[in-house]
Amino acid sequence: MTKEMKVFLSEGRSQGRIVTLPVPEVAPGTVLVKVAYCGICGTDQDLFSGECSFAENGQVTYPVRLGHEWSGVVEAIGDGVTDFVPGDRVVGDNAVSCGKCSPCLAGDYAHCEHMLNVGTIDPVYDGAFCEYYIIPAHHLHHIPDGISLKEASLAEPLSVAYGGIKHMNITKNSTVAVIGTGCIGMAAVVLAKCLGARTVWMIGRNESKLAAAHALGAEIINVKECDAIQTVMAATEGRGADFVLECSGARETFKQAIDLAAFRATVALIGFYEHRENDVNVDTMVAKALTLIGVMGEMGNMAGALNILAEHKPDLLPIITDELTFDECIVGFTRKNYPNAVKIAVKIGEVE
Repeated sequence: MTKEMKVFLSEGRSQGRIVTLPVPEVAPGTVLVKVAYCGICGTDQDLFSGECSFAENGQVTYPVRLGHEWSGVVEAIGDGVTDFVPGDRVVGDNAVSCGKCSPCLAGDYAHCEHMLNVGTIDPVYDGAFCEYYIIPAHHLHHIPDGISLKEASLAEPLSVAYGGIKHMNITKNSTVAVIGTGCIGMAAVVLAKCLGARTVWMIGRNESKLAAAHALGAEIINVKECDAIQTVMAATEGRGADFVLECSGARETFKQAIDLAAFRATVALIGFYEHRENDVNVDTMVAKALTLIGVMGEMGNMAGALNILAEHKPDLLPIITDELTFDECIVGFTRKNYPNAVKIAVKIGEVE
């Protein structure tokens, strides 16, 4: 008798359903994972609503199985898999290589010519909102000891924040400003604190989200109560922040990031921008000799983020502000249902 599992499918237009499908079988080089947690990302919410450029431009094929922020336990392994055994706690990359092109055959999976996007846009690889998930072994990573499966579901957003952090030589004397109280911003706070930054400011306007950042060790700047640039300048004797991570993509925050930055600072842009930034003085960037970095999800970053977690074992739970069961997960895909959520974690299965 074929074993079955529950799977959540998004159909766009704020519609979705849980269906029953066969549990996939392992093939050579692949691993079957029993999923423990899967986080709901802002991209998941956009794709669920269908009110985003990806859907409008035809880059999404519905129904789509969402879910690229997950953790779980190895259930079975295929022939040739040597780095994992049943019972291992794992997380996975947010893209899957084809395994057949020249770069893949050379082991350079990051430059696959036919990369698939996990649970998002075409070409898509089914996401992890399911009880059992199959994935090539070379896209899996061991969860460090001391990090729970619930916390490990944050590995993917941590890897995105790491894409900016890895370009920053953060030391015990460094000052870091993070703009944006979403999950990526929180991840940036965690990594900067782990690396020993003297001061990490979280800049935002939502009190409950700022409270979560404070629990992670950040100093809080509520822009509804004070001017962020004046506050940072006063605290640094007019120098500004050595490192700035702009994780919001909100109107005017790019300009704010540039104005916050110290001379020869590094500014990482991690948020997508819905509007053009027209009120930016480029001379400021030149005069400050800034290093400006655009950050996207990049294969290889997860290993770097996990190495930091393994060494420092930070408490990540303040980032997860809400938890849902799998059966009730559909309500989490609508932003207005959880306006103060930083991260909603969906508990898929009992594995811990």
